[in-house]
Amino acid sequence: MPTISLQLLLLWPLSVVIAALLSVMVCVAVINTRTKRQQRQVTLLNTVIRDYFRHSGVEVSVDSLQRGPGNRFTAFVESEPMKRFRLSHIIEMTLRAHIAKTCGLELDKIYWRFPIREAATAATGTGADKPADKSGDDYINEGLVNYRDLPKVDVSEIPWERFEEFANSDPNAPAVAAASPSQSR
Repeated sequence: MPTISLQLLLLWPLSVVIAALLSVMVCVAVINTRTKRQQRQVTLLNTVIRDYFRHSGVEVSVDSLQRGPGNRFTAFVESEPMKRFRLSHIIEMTLRAHIAKTCGLELDKIYWRFPIREAATAATGTGADKPADKSGDDYINEGLVNYRDLPKVDVSEIPWERFEEFANSDPNAPAVAAASPSQSR
């Protein structure tokens, strides 16, 4: 009998080590499986979002990631600035419904990016105070119309005494026309 119990005593640590190694291998396999499934879901989500916008004639670039537990994803959509994206919250609702129906995934957040490439390159060629010339996008031009018509601001220095006088005056007093810099000197 003592020989059997001695053999069991020697095999017990070995069996514990083997069980630990098997559990580590199972954990690594589970993590690899989850990572591959998450990568497939991200690829599927990116493809479905690109196809959703391509169907309406818009080319976008998409990147997404999974945050938190479950199938909740965050998408980053980049597109040229367009007037149809002005009400992007409506597009987000239909896109979320489309993703849920098509992929069975939950699109939690959508971040939009609209880089202005043409206007930025045109602005570097002009002066810092001049707006960019006519670009090919009507939406950008519509926004620049008001900017072009703004009056130019003339800034000049005033003496410190004049500033203190203004700062210490009663705010409810009627406004007095400011003397031009040429009159105050």
